[in-house]
Amino acid sequence: MRCPYAILTACSQSHAFEERRFTVPNSEEEAMKIGRSVARLKPSSDNAIFDCKVLSRNHAVLWHEEGCFLLKDTKSSNGTFVNNDRLSKSAEESSPRQIYSGDILQFGVEISENANKVTHGCILAMIRLYDANGEESCPPDNMEISGYLRAHDSDSLMFPLVDSHQLFQLQHYMREAMYRERALEQKLAMLENILSSTEQAAESSCQALISEDQLLSRIEMLEGQLALYSKNVLSEKVKEQMSDLLVDKNKFESLAKESLRRAQEERCEALQRLADVERSLLNAVILIYQSFILILEEESSVLRQRVADLEDELSVAVEANSLLRDHVSQLKKQLTMETKHGDVEDKNLSANLLCEKPRIKDKAEVKISDSQFLNASQGENGYAKLYLCDEKNQAMLEVRLTPYRSNCDFAVGSKFLNVAATFH
Repeated sequence: MRCPYAILTACSQSHAFEERRFTVPNSEEEAMKIGRSVARLKPSSDNAIFDCKVLSRNHAVLWHEEGCFLLKDTKSSNGTFVNNDRLSKSAEESSPRQIYSGDILQFGVEISENANKVTHGCILAMIRLYDANGEESCPPDNMEISGYLRAHDSDSLMFPLVDSHQLFQLQHYMREAMYRERALEQKLAMLENILSSTEQAAESSCQALISEDQLLSRIEMLEGQLALYSKNVLSEKVKEQMSDLLVDKNKFESLAKESLRRAQEERCEALQRLADVERSLLNAVILIYQSFILILEEESSVLRQRVADLEDELSVAVEANSLLRDHVSQLKKQLTMETKHGDVEDKNLSANLLCEKPRIKDKAEVKISDSQFLNASQGENGYAKLYLCDEKNQAMLEVRLTPYRSNCDFAVGSKFLNVAATFH
């Protein structure tokens, strides 16, 4: 089962110690002890025991309870501080204080010995807290800004008010960042010096090897000459010839070694130039691919813009089509309503016309039945007339039948007439 754990990292002004990573118990009875090292408890990477003289043996305790990390000062002499806020007075036990990841913890205070002119530093560390699920215990959002400060009574702008704890944390973060930056700069300068010294040492070693080789060749030649001159059996002429041969041998070996050295240097230079050419070629290929990628990205951007424009046009067209469909549907409904309304009006008109009083004063050869009468006559213009009359309502309808085609089809025309005579 995984347990909550904490990580303590030393700040720049702290007493030196290695980073600590330790588990945090889930109850106050089994809380992690923070204090000075004694015979039984030694500093380790998995505890909170420090070899620091300003700490008490039982300085403070840390535990995890109900999702919170709690820190309590256990009657320490020099106090425990959370973000520069002291938990309790000297030799007094404090109440549990909830802490969060990123808080600056200080155990003890810096003490200077005037007699020995020695300063004992305190433990100043930034803590990282993680629960059993591995999630960091960060402060809630509402603690980031504790209030607001109005710049002027007439000004409506509100400025965040940062409390002293947050200001202290920010100050330490900036100080730690500057300290790490200076440390990195020092390490970089040290590496540059080491590299320069290594190059000089390598060059000196190479020259020493060359000089040593030349000296060995010279010694070998002199030893040969000495051995030659020490022999009395040979004549002076033979000795001179042997000496010349040794000198020529030495010169040949020197020239051969010099040629080999130059060949080796030329080979190294050629390899270096080849590496430079390969690097340049690789950079050129990278530039070409980067330019090609930029061109493709531009084309892709243009195409995406074109697609977006087409989608906008399509949406406009679809919307217009929908509006046209709605308009056509409304027109159809309106036409249907007008058609129905027209039929009703025609029926009403027919009924009204039938109900009108007859206006014809006299008409010859009219016969009246119970409901209708029919009289067929030939008009003067070659069309047939049919008279329909309602005896009850005393209304007459004149129907004209006009020849329309040669097959004796008729066009029908109608006219309502008033009957002047009194029907019997």
